Amino acid sequence: MVAMNQAQALVVGIAAYQQVRPLPMAVQSDAEAIRAVLVDPLLCGYPPENVQTLLDGEATLAGLRSALANLAQCSTATGTVLIYVSCHGGRIETGAEAGEYLLPVDVGFDALTGNIVASTALTGKELTRLVRSIPARRLVVVFDCCHAGGIGEPKLGGGAGFK
Repeated sequence: MVAMNQAQALVVGIAAYQQVRPLPMAVQSDAEAIRAVLVDPLLCGYPPENVQTLLDGEATLAGLRSALANLAQCSTATGTVLIYVSCHGGRIETGAEAGEYLLPVDVGFDALTGNIVASTALTGKELTRLVRSIPARRLVVVFDCCHAGGIGEPKLGGGAGFK
């Protein structure tokens, strides 16, 4: 049995984007509900101080990177980590920056190309690197966003036919 003092979580909910179409406020409500379930002693029992929540303005690119790096530092190999992200996901179809992205609240948008500014978003590759740096053997990542199927790879890699 896992001691819940070794349980860590990151809960992200972004609705009020600065430069791209906002999402319904239900995104924040969902994130707050996930946090409430995690810290409820009768449900998940995570220590409240072990659950970091980033809502809207807190969920900048720098904030996301910092929170994920913090999970890598605070979690243990015998602990449990849950990451819940509800936000816009996006895909750049062609070019050197092709790939899937999580869009932080401060993501830039280039009106001339109709694309996000890739350097202002979290790439699937960077997210994979950050998640793989988390030592917890029990790690759950939940994406509630578009294009989530292409974001990140399993911590231990996948087989040749893995999609």
